[in-house]
Amino acid sequence: MTKRVRTTSGGIGVIIMIMMMLMLVACDVGYKNDGKVVTYHYWNEGSGHGSWKMDADPKTFEDLGDKYAHDARHAFFEGKVIDGADGATFRYLGKWYAVDAKHVFHLDTIMPTADPKTFKVHTHSLTEDAKDYYWDGRPIQVADKASFVIMGDNDGWDTKWAKDKKNAYFMGFASVPLADYESFKPINSIRYGSGSYAADKYQVYFQGHVVEGADPVTFREVDFYVGQDKYRAYSEWHPSKVKDYSKLKQVGGMFTDGVHLYNDDLQTFDEADINTFHHVCGNWYADKQHVWWQETVVPGADVESFEPIYSSSFRTGRKEQASDCDFNYGKDVRHVYYRDSIISGADPASFEKI
Repeated sequence: MTKRVRTTSGGIGVIIMIMMMLMLVACDVGYKNDGKVVTYHYWNEGSGHGSWKMDADPKTFEDLGDKYAHDARHAFFEGKVIDGADGATFRYLGKWYAVDAKHVFHLDTIMPTADPKTFKVHTHSLTEDAKDYYWDGRPIQVADKASFVIMGDNDGWDTKWAKDKKNAYFMGFASVPLADYESFKPINSIRYGSGSYAADKYQVYFQGHVVEGADPVTFREVDFYVGQDKYRAYSEWHPSKVKDYSKLKQVGGMFTDGVHLYNDDLQTFDEADINTFHHVCGNWYADKQHVWWQETVVPGADVESFEPIYSSSFRTGRKEQASDCDFNYGKDVRHVYYRDSIISGADPASFEKI
């Protein structure tokens, strides 16, 4: 027996209402020029429709698309004057880039060193002029344009690396001298936002640094800003005493292998008692003798009575306590602490953070 899905009149009404709202929003966002005044209109989910009068000349005003516009004096982005732009010579090139006689603009920001006469737009991320390439509006500072190659999609969020015959480039942020052009390639990233490692047949790279002593054949990314080869684990470009990152046990923001404690940079932290060291909450830790704020002993803190402070809020008209403890405030039966310091005169019985 075939079941039929019935749409109620109420459901149809909701769909029609949503479609009408979307149409109204589309019509109400952007520039309006009635010949006497130019206004910019926007839609905010919280406050609804809004607008403001622009300092624009209706007779010479032109909507260029993608929230750009200009008149004889000014250029505009999202209804606001772009600082330093010459309206008379301003042109929109597409993909959020524009030029005037003197400058190149990414969104509403001047791109330093970019040449408007030779500037070309390839993708939303990649542009160039006669002397350099740019990534998301930032100069890459390419040493040899003829051999420059992007290692990945030239418009991809996961593209991090490029190379030429002289350098490896962590896109728009840093460069590092390259050992071997042909074999250089990024190391597979493990999650969104990572991908800061690369290698050639001679060495491993982290952003603008060579990873000290790393083996390029066995090196892999194992966590955000953490690498591993057959010898050890690495934090960014620094070698650590950790032999196998996969065997570490996490203790809050720190780690243990059963022999040593390590901070989040994988540097040894052996001042605490490893057998009783535990994470309390936030930046707070404790062992059998001490309370710790990160890696620093909190002088005089009583281990038995210490507790982090939880913030309170009255935004709703009644007192509500945060579910997560404060990273910086704590107390015991005798004192209130800010990080590793006693707050002189504070009463732990009545102290609270609002």
